[in-house]
Amino acid sequence: MTVRKPPGPLGAITLHAALQSFAENTGGLFMTAFLVRQGVSQPVVLAAFAGLVMTRFVMRAAVLPLAIALGLRRVLLIGIAVRAAGYVLLGFVTRVDGWMLAYVLAMGLGSVLYWTAWHGYNAAIAEGGSRGRQVSLQQAATAGVAIVAPVLGGLIHDWLGPVTGFVLIAAIQLAAGWPLLIAPDAHVARDATVDRGVIAHARPLYCAEGLHSGAVNVVWNLALFVSLGERFGAFGGAMALAGASAAGASLLIGRRIDAGHGRAMVPLAYGGAGLAVLAKAASWHNPVAAVAATALGALITPITQVTLLPPMYAMARHSACPLRFAMATEAGWDLGCAAACLIAAGALALGASFTWPILSGLVGVATVTLMLTRWYAAPAPNS
Repeated sequence: MTVRKPPGPLGAITLHAALQSFAENTGGLFMTAFLVRQGVSQPVVLAAFAGLVMTRFVMRAAVLPLAIALGLRRVLLIGIAVRAAGYVLLGFVTRVDGWMLAYVLAMGLGSVLYWTAWHGYNAAIAEGGSRGRQVSLQQAATAGVAIVAPVLGGLIHDWLGPVTGFVLIAAIQLAAGWPLLIAPDAHVARDATVDRGVIAHARPLYCAEGLHSGAVNVVWNLALFVSLGERFGAFGGAMALAGASAAGASLLIGRRIDAGHGRAMVPLAYGGAGLAVLAKAASWHNPVAAVAATALGALITPITQVTLLPPMYAMARHSACPLRFAMATEAGWDLGCAAACLIAAGALALGASFTWPILSGLVGVATVTLMLTRWYAAPAPNS
């Protein structure tokens, strides 16, 4: 994979990450909440999200030929445009109908184009000695945006109609493509032999992270919305508080990763992640405690991401083709996240509460902790 870099590429990429976070935190963050407010049952909403994730699993093969023909930057831009169309479609959903199916398919396609290309792209442009700094800058930018964007998202969903609101969010999503116009490009080789041993190690790692993320993000966000009386403004305010608690943590941790302290960060990051899972499982039915647990989880998230992603990007570069690596391993994340959503959907349909579905995230936390500890203990591939 070859990369053409203009001066100062990290600035454009960090700005893009911030704008993308703005779209996520005004639109994607409210997806399950919006569908519940539209009258769709909670189990069906979670099953629909699992379906969205699994459409990515099915469609992922389309990314490689596009990337070979167009380059990763153009694939990112196409993914952004399709995701924007998905937000527009969501504004027309009022029940389980054709609009909802169209939204799931469009957002699934846009997400697989965007996120698969994004992880391959980040791995391709990363400098070996500053992977942690690159990830931490992005995490700091997204955490900073997450202080303001959820409040704006709550206002949009409270004050504007769903069509107008999601058209506005689609415009924000399109704006996220602007910095990529001056960002470096990465071209994918038509033929490459990937290291199957590295992929075999990374796929279950990403599956475990998907299970963890599905439980503490997708399932938790719905539980928090229910706890706060299904009010968009209250939900947005809680997520803004969470963003404020996370804004500074990743910069310090990223430097420690680059300095060779990654292994020491694993118990700190994922020990905290385990505590956050327990706090959420115990507090979802109490609004005040749920907001506090949300803030704790948000404080931990940048630390876990800055601990997890540099090894993933290092594995991607070691595999010989970062994009092919991302295609193979992100399928694992999809399976893990879909499993968390389906576990929750089944539990709720049977009359259970959110407690056990949230606790399923502990399985992911334990698995990631074990695998990352082993990775950081073996310095050669991490160089």
